Amino acid sequence: MPDVVTLGPLAFPLERLLAVGLTWAFLASSLWLVRHKGQRATRTPWLSLGIGIVAARVSFVVSHWESYRSDPATVLYLWQGGFEPLAGIVAAAAVLVVGMGSFRKAAGSMLVLAVASGIWIGYLQFEAQRPRPPFPAGIRLVDLAGRPMSLDALRGRPFVVNLWASWCGPCRREMPMFVEVASTTPEVAVLLVNQGEDQRLIQRFLEDEGLPAGNILSDRGASLMRLTGSSGLPTTFFVRPDGRIEETHMGELSRAALLRGIDQLPRL
Repeated sequence: MPDVVTLGPLAFPLERLLAVGLTWAFLASSLWLVRHKGQRATRTPWLSLGIGIVAARVSFVVSHWESYRSDPATVLYLWQGGFEPLAGIVAAAAVLVVGMGSFRKAAGSMLVLAVASGIWIGYLQFEAQRPRPPFPAGIRLVDLAGRPMSLDALRGRPFVVNLWASWCGPCRREMPMFVEVASTTPEVAVLLVNQGEDQRLIQRFLEDEGLPAGNILSDRGASLMRLTGSSGLPTTFFVRPDGRIEETHMGELSRAALLRGIDQLPRL
């Protein structure tokens, strides 16, 4: 499970907290540096931040437009993630130079931006080099007809496991998209494993939502949450053919992020 910060019942991925913290550190430091330089200068860090975020989002959406085409409103679902950091950094730097009037006048804020960007890139490199943990072995689940299934049978091929529950709002929002993607990626199994609810409740939920039961499995004892150390729902695991976890995403997932995670899984 990725590093997570928990506050009571809430859980926040460290990656997102770091991104938010570095963003606000850049803004606060830049505002302090230009505090005596007039109204125009004090507006520039705000513009730089706003335009940088928009540029990072637009760049991601454009490069993954096929995933957003069927439901363009999801472009606005910023909480799902989906930003191209380099595009945002370049746009923010350009706004600083133009807004301040010259590179020399923007040097202090540019340095802050460079430091924040360096910390973020360093964190991503560190995460990329960390050993891939194994997905728990020996897990036996059941489908909604009561037939047992062992996830070990999937070893040798990549697969995706999404942990969910019917009471979880983000799970309910992303489930139709997961079901649709599962039907279009036969080379990568996409399994939606319910945590802690009985099969009748799951079946009733699917009927109410008009969703098929084909990729739905039941983990009545929530063993996968316990064994993976997952502290919140939904959580999605992208698993390599060798049984190691390539990527873990906690929270609601966009179609673009799901398809990108599937594409990045190695094949044997």
